Amino acid sequence: MTTTATPVLDYSNLPWPQDQPEHFVFDVDGTLTDHHSVTHPPTLHALRAARDAGYPITVATGRLFHAGARLLERAGVEGWVVANCGSVVWNGSEVVEEYTIPVETVESFIELGRSLGMIPAVYYVDDIYTDPVDTVDLPVATLNANEGRPIRVADLDSLDLEHVTKVQFGADIPVIEKYQPLIAEQFPGVVRGHPYFLELPPTGITKWEGIETALSHQGLSADRGLGAGDSGNDTPWLPKMGISIAAPDSPVEVKNVVDAVLPPVEFPVATLINAILRRNDEG
Repeated sequence: MTTTATPVLDYSNLPWPQDQPEHFVFDVDGTLTDHHSVTHPPTLHALRAARDAGYPITVATGRLFHAGARLLERAGVEGWVVANCGSVVWNGSEVVEEYTIPVETVESFIELGRSLGMIPAVYYVDDIYTDPVDTVDLPVATLNANEGRPIRVADLDSLDLEHVTKVQFGADIPVIEKYQPLIAEQFPGVVRGHPYFLELPPTGITKWEGIETALSHQGLSADRGLGAGDSGNDTPWLPKMGISIAAPDSPVEVKNVVDAVLPPVEFPVATLINAILRRNDEG
């Protein structure tokens, strides 16, 4: 069994100065959500409490920006959204950055996925289209993941692929694990953003590029912030944060690049935020 030496965070003894962090950056799926991609009221309330206490909040997700925006709306929080694995940056009212993938790359990726029996999907700034999936049951997480935004079904060959910001394969976990090395060999930029998905952002774009843009616009520094994530698409940016945290069920490759791992409590990020706010009050 592969293990990590990264310590589990003690909520009652936070190992950083009281004047840190100055802001938060959170992944969504697996970090702010449960395994079904649902964000529960305690986490929403904690996000609101953090914003009320003056902490700027940025969410960085593989989802559409609509999903991140809707999550913040439900929390009653104004914040920035880095979406589609870094290829879309939204400032609360408009998209300020958008990166796209060359059409030939999108076409090749779709063709490979189909040949392996996987479900390809293409992401635009705020829409997802997937191949027909009549015989496949989409996991509940897929249906919840974009906060009510429908996943449109279409023959991907009939779409305009000029403005695709991310392309993705969906499959059962054993299928993903079987073919991930082969896919990564042909498309080195592919990352596993969720147990059920492999995703390819534009060349040179990760969540970090989107986060860097969002923080720059806000006048914030990564090394003064706290970041929390749980997936392969979080490994490029978590080490750049002043405080880096992995969600309890993160894979070892994520736990190995962070300062601490959250304990497996019911709402780990909510508990973390509340611990920070409580320490501030006591200080």
